Amino acid sequence: MSFEVKYNDLAGRIGKLETAHGTLETPVFIPVIHPIKQLVDIEFFKKLGFKAVITNAYIALRYYGDEARKRGIHKIINFEDIVMTDSGGYQVLEYGDIEVEPTEMAEFEIDIGTDIAVPLDKPTGYGLQYNKAVEYVNKTIKNAEETLEVIRRNNINQQKKAQGKLDTIWAGPVQGAEHLDLVKMSASIFDNMGFNLMALGSPVELMEAYDFAMLSQIIYNLKKVIPFKPIHLFGAGHPLTIPLAVALGCDMFDSASY
Repeated sequence: MSFEVKYNDLAGRIGKLETAHGTLETPVFIPVIHPIKQLVDIEFFKKLGFKAVITNAYIALRYYGDEARKRGIHKIINFEDIVMTDSGGYQVLEYGDIEVEPTEMAEFEIDIGTDIAVPLDKPTGYGLQYNKAVEYVNKTIKNAEETLEVIRRNNINQQKKAQGKLDTIWAGPVQGAEHLDLVKMSASIFDNMGFNLMALGSPVELMEAYDFAMLSQIIYNLKKVIPFKPIHLFGAGHPLTIPLAVALGCDMFDSASY
């Protein structure tokens, strides 16, 4: 993965992230696109100038299945530029669990040609008791380990290089929320695993409560462990949130709040 930082101010930075479908200039807001029932026409986002969107790979798997594997996610959602996929973590947060294995999700994200992929995680949300948060973080780490085995087994690097294409960028899904030691632990583990991009999960309830102090602490503790790699902040779309998160060192944001 190539991430070039051009300018810095506070912990914020202007950079360029190279992907298989183009260069992503950061900081960047990435709108959520529903793979089945998209209420705002994606052509509208194209006209506004968006060069990246995020969609849900789990919903695409359940609805399209082999059709998505055959056509690819870019054609499924009618977007030619950069596509990031969430693997179903939001559904896990909402419903407690989903009927899919992390290896199946990893293989599917590879097959559909996503540019930036996230392993299936177990979001901690906010307000979870510490022992339960430890369990969720460990489950997320285990899922990531299984995802890496899928990547190795499919020999992605050699296939893509043979085709003259860039690899899928995999994001390490950092969980832990207000349990800052868990945030630092999972970030360090994902860093050592070789993930080149970090995706910070479970901030939505904090932002809905305007608890920017705790959100700042979470980002700050992540950045202490991962000072240089790009950071994606899940579920951040409020205009009050983004400038603060940028100043603290986040590079990418996604939300359906538009």
